[in-house]
Amino acid sequence: MDEQTILTQATQRVQAKGKHYAGDLSPEEAHFLLQRHPHAKLVDVRSHPELEFSGFVEGCCHIPWKLYPGMVPNPDFDQQIDANASPEDWIFLLCRTGGRSEEAAEHLWHRGFQHAFNILGGFEGKPDPLGQRGKLEGWKAAGLPWRHP
Repeated sequence: MDEQTILTQATQRVQAKGKHYAGDLSPEEAHFLLQRHPHAKLVDVRSHPELEFSGFVEGCCHIPWKLYPGMVPNPDFDQQIDANASPEDWIFLLCRTGGRSEEAAEHLWHRGFQHAFNILGGFEGKPDPLGQRGKLEGWKAAGLPWRHP
């Protein structure tokens, strides 16, 4: 696995969907790049109750894309991002399954953050046939470091 191959594949995944942001990364690819890029930041866009219920990645910046209850847009999202990152930073966005992080990545790209990436499968991914998350896809299923509250 090398950085250029990862970035090329991530960009191709997004282009295939007709979206506009830096790329779609697997959790393993995101973790690899986070370890190697000096301006990389992991931003978890889940709501506070989701972090408390299902766990989180230590050292991650938490800025909810939508607020609980009601999952309404966070009116302070842009301000909170600006306080924690600059448009030159590489921002790796993580949510529960990859949907909200994709929305946030596209939003940030339109704001001039040309290195906003979505993490495919999110933190827990889709449920397995028994309804359990974190087993088929996502950060947890990949066996990457995380903590339960």
